[in-house]
Amino acid sequence: MKQFIYNNLRVITAIFFISYSALGTAQEKTVNEVLKKTQEVMEKNNQLTCNLNYNWYDTYTTDKPSFNYEGVMIKQSDVVYSKINQTFFLTDQKAQLAIKCNEVQKALLVTKTNGDFSQSPWELLESYMKQFKVKKVTDKGDYWICTLTTDVITQLPYGKIEIYIDKQSSLMTKQVLYFLTQVPYTNDKEEKKIGNPKLEIVLSNYKTILNQEEKRTAKLTSYIHKKGKNITPTAAYKTFKIIHN
Repeated sequence: MKQFIYNNLRVITAIFFISYSALGTAQEKTVNEVLKKTQEVMEKNNQLTCNLNYNWYDTYTTDKPSFNYEGVMIKQSDVVYSKINQTFFLTDQKAQLAIKCNEVQKALLVTKTNGDFSQSPWELLESYMKQFKVKKVTDKGDYWICTLTTDVITQLPYGKIEIYIDKQSSLMTKQVLYFLTQVPYTNDKEEKKIGNPKLEIVLSNYKTILNQEEKRTAKLTSYIHKKGKNITPTAAYKTFKIIHN
């Protein structure tokens, strides 16, 4: 189940970045208009960070999360860094390299930013958006809900995505992702069940100026050295195995 979440984190990351900032105040706003505005705002922000809290629910209707993870998101120019629990992802568009690091297994997977990696997160979501049949923005008073749904099988693992935006701050405060795939779980009575899970992501502590540690974290050279085709770990990661893909 944990691997199921990790495998989908890049998609979640994409949704986060495209959804940052203002949705506007006009009720007649469409989702496409909202995302276009958000793209413009994101492109102007060279630095951005926030804390993430991941709550995993075994079914759509479950009220109590089965487990929780803390995470962080950092954007610095062409670099996007995201972390959930003990796994982090970093994409450097200028260097055209991406890293997935499992800190428990002490492994650094290094990939060229070809294919979908060649696009920024907001460009990725723009392509995902085409796969949803129903898109709407709902005015809930102090906040907006941007809802994407589909009733057909797509390449995405989600049947519905809800994105919450605070009107006053124009920042996203929460996402809820409803998975299409059924996953086994054990209920409170220790019974083996299977259901469609959902993932809730709460976003907080936004900053548009990075401190020195955050800047270091969002640097490719903090993890690997590249000389020609040769890639080696930095001193801080000398015990980690480099895996090329």
